[in-house]
Amino acid sequence: MTGGGKKQMKTTLFPNWTLDDTGAISEYFHNEKIPFTEETMIKCLKMKRNKYEIYWAVLALRMLGTQKAIQHLKEVTTYKNLDVQGASVLTIAYLAEGSENEYLASLLLNKDFKAKWYAVVAFNHKPDGKAVPYAAEYGVKTIKSSKNKPEAGSLIVEYLARFASENELAKKIFARINKDFENLSPKEQEVFTVNFPHIFRN
Repeated sequence: MTGGGKKQMKTTLFPNWTLDDTGAISEYFHNEKIPFTEETMIKCLKMKRNKYEIYWAVLALRMLGTQKAIQHLKEVTTYKNLDVQGASVLTIAYLAEGSENEYLASLLLNKDFKAKWYAVVAFNHKPDGKAVPYAAEYGVKTIKSSKNKPEAGSLIVEYLARFASENELAKKIFARINKDFENLSPKEQEVFTVNFPHIFRN
């Protein structure tokens, strides 16, 4: 049950994740004498020569890629390098425009995928309710009593409050957060109370 539907946010914990140094990306492949095209970037992913080339190819596909690159990006989401994992899910999110939210959220429950926070950011790029079952299960399993928020950060709590306020697992997370609300940062407190006063105490 997703309850609550899509709520317009007055303030958010969603980070800015635009590519700032696009020149460095194209320069890397120019120096390696690799044509800067979608096809060659996909080949770099397939060949898996080294983590640096894969990482730069993933970033390049955020500039050059189309929907056809998504399947190839999925094949490196569990590559044994955190930078590659994180960059790959963000690029998938950028190219998919919401159509891969269920896949991105499923990575929260994949033991080979370690860049959990990036998956949460990814399915929040164009969010809908498809990530709710995974986000709720992951959140309730990993919430830590010391910090009172899931391991992947407060953005997952914001997402659940927005799309699943009546979900029973989400309610357990909200209750834990309310128990020690003062332990949250001022920004977290603001986002939760301004957007969801019916869930979080002020």
